[in-house]
Amino acid sequence: MLKAVAQIADASETVQETVGLLGELLVPQLADICVIDVVRDDRIDRLAVAVAGPAAATIEAALRRRASVAGPAEGAMRSNEPVLHERWSDASLRSVALGDEDLAFLRSLELRSSISVPLRARRHAIGSMALIVTSRSGRRYDREDLEFGEILSGRVALALDNAGLFSELEALEAQQTAALGSLAEAVTMQNARGELVYANEAAARAFGFRSAQELLATPLEQLNDAYESYNEDGSPLRSEQLPSRQVLAGEPASPLTIRAIHRATGEERWRIIKTTAVADDGGVPRLAVNVIEDVTEVKRAELAQRFLARAGELLSSSLDYEETLAQVTRLAVPELADWCGVSLPDDHGYLRSVAVAHVDPTMVRFAQDYNQRYPTKTSDPAGAAQVVRDGESQVVNEITDELLEQAIADREQLDAIRTLGMRAVMIVPIVAAGGVVGTINFVSAESGRTFTPADVALAEEIGRRAGTAIENARLYTERSYVAHTLQASLLPDELPRIPRFEVASLYRPAGEASFVGGDFYDAFETAAGWMLVVGDVTGRGVEAAALTAQARHTVRAVGALLADPAAAIDRLNRTLAAKPQLSICTVAIVLLTETEAAATATVVCAGHPRPLLVRDGAVRPVGSGGPMVGAWQDSVWESERFELEPNDLLVLYTDGVTDARAGAERFSDERLIAAVRDAADADDAVARVLAAVEAFERGPQADDTALVVARRLARPPRRASAASAARSRQRRGPARSPPR
Repeated sequence: MLKAVAQIADASETVQETVGLLGELLVPQLADICVIDVVRDDRIDRLAVAVAGPAAATIEAALRRRASVAGPAEGAMRSNEPVLHERWSDASLRSVALGDEDLAFLRSLELRSSISVPLRARRHAIGSMALIVTSRSGRRYDREDLEFGEILSGRVALALDNAGLFSELEALEAQQTAALGSLAEAVTMQNARGELVYANEAAARAFGFRSAQELLATPLEQLNDAYESYNEDGSPLRSEQLPSRQVLAGEPASPLTIRAIHRATGEERWRIIKTTAVADDGGVPRLAVNVIEDVTEVKRAELAQRFLARAGELLSSSLDYEETLAQVTRLAVPELADWCGVSLPDDHGYLRSVAVAHVDPTMVRFAQDYNQRYPTKTSDPAGAAQVVRDGESQVVNEITDELLEQAIADREQLDAIRTLGMRAVMIVPIVAAGGVVGTINFVSAESGRTFTPADVALAEEIGRRAGTAIENARLYTERSYVAHTLQASLLPDELPRIPRFEVASLYRPAGEASFVGGDFYDAFETAAGWMLVVGDVTGRGVEAAALTAQARHTVRAVGALLADPAAAIDRLNRTLAAKPQLSICTVAIVLLTETEAAATATVVCAGHPRPLLVRDGAVRPVGSGGPMVGAWQDSVWESERFELEPNDLLVLYTDGVTDARAGAERFSDERLIAAVRDAADADDAVARVLAAVEAFERGPQADDTALVVARRLARPPRRASAASAARSRQRRGPARSPPR
């Protein structure tokens, strides 16, 4: 049999004649059915079908029509290994059937046993041969038959090769090479020693060569040395990390993203390298096929968006714009440049360096010292000074020594700048609403990279965002100053001295310092005694500030004139209710009256928390509740009058105290009562409340907090010391009024 096949291989026959002779030789002498398949253009081509017995032509036609390789031939084609099926069962047929109709066809063949062996020629696996016996012949294959089939497959493959089949395959390989040469992606191949053995024209262009032949003629070491290469995380790329090294060592390799900077030109490129191994018959890798995709534009866009998002977060995270600008410079190094600095004009005609960043802290100190020794004047004809004047970015991608000598006349300064080894510089304006307010300076040195138009566009966008941050910070500072001044005008400068009483207060504004309004308090003298007032205006901002001022001054004017808390609230109510827009607030007023015989307190509450009376460790609310001020024209309020004993404490407060939050929990009236129950005096009560609220509170303060505490003295105290008086005036709250 082997000799006969060899004779066919030696004959000068066409492919079709050769497969015909092979079929006549193998069927029925060795098999009832013989199927030879080859792979062409990634599809299976059924080259030959030979069948013995009746209905042979019908069975041959049916086998040729099958959309893919029939069951017996699939094993070797897919696994590239010889496959023995000693017994075909109905379950086996079902596993390879293409459908119900195909299953019926396979059953009709009465398959008994089969051998499927791969066909190899010139070290290439090019197809398979299936030998099948049916129930008609009664034969069955065993392991010896499989070994013979393997030997036979070599002869069959040789016969097909000699018949010219593989000249077609060689033509196909040539077509594949031509196809690779036309790909937009760069493709290279390396042998087991790592040497380049193939490169398409796209690879030549990617690496700056005029042709693929010129690239292949360049030693790989020289090609690698031409670039400064980094991993995606910025770490230097090591040769053992290359996918080609890994697959040639028999290891799996994932796609690798690298950043490469050409040492000579400074051009930066981002590439993804995907590598596949080509192994020999023994599974040993012989070739590494690299597909190199240039993703520079995509990567730059991705990095730019990520950088802008992070820079935006930093610039909006604080109103200390100099600190946020410093964070942005640190963010830019080394992602955008080796150096990054920010300069702002000062009032003395210089550009002041407010931030500088480099990966090496010693270089940062060098730059800080350099900027102090050689400051840039705003009148300088070029560089950052010119950018400030005309608002146009400047980019120099080749800083030569001659250029430095032309720009710097001072020899010592020139020597200092030379030590940096600068390659390129990019200066962009920081633009705010009023124009250019400074510059951001990017310098390339040790990395050797140059700046592209995309880099300039990204840097200019950073400059615009930095300008917005600076403008917002300046506006906030101005607004905060105005708000602070306005807020201070809504509160008394200090609590007055009230005879036979000591008074202390606390005021904690909530939220942004630029917001005003909310709680207020006051203390003033009337014909009948002293009035203590605590109020709370709805809302915040300018409108709330105006309402606060109106409420406070109305109560003060009417209260001082009439010496009647209820009359003061009634007048305020009629004033606010007459306004075209809804203007409401809550107020608690206490009139303290002192005679030789006794001291009394008259309390009126208009929608406000009732004051607390602290006496001998017992705490109770005093006063009757009434409607809010400004809600209804015909509202009426009742007053409560009671005597004050020596050391009694009256605590007036706003709901900012009891509504202080720790998650979903409120500070509550109970905690306030517990805080003041054992207070020794007015100052002690304020301090206890402040400590309790601050210990309880979690997160930002939700509302303004106002507190006024008055204690009746048993007898006139000694004159307060200078130190005590100074302490009473040093802050808004807690604050106290010294007795007299």
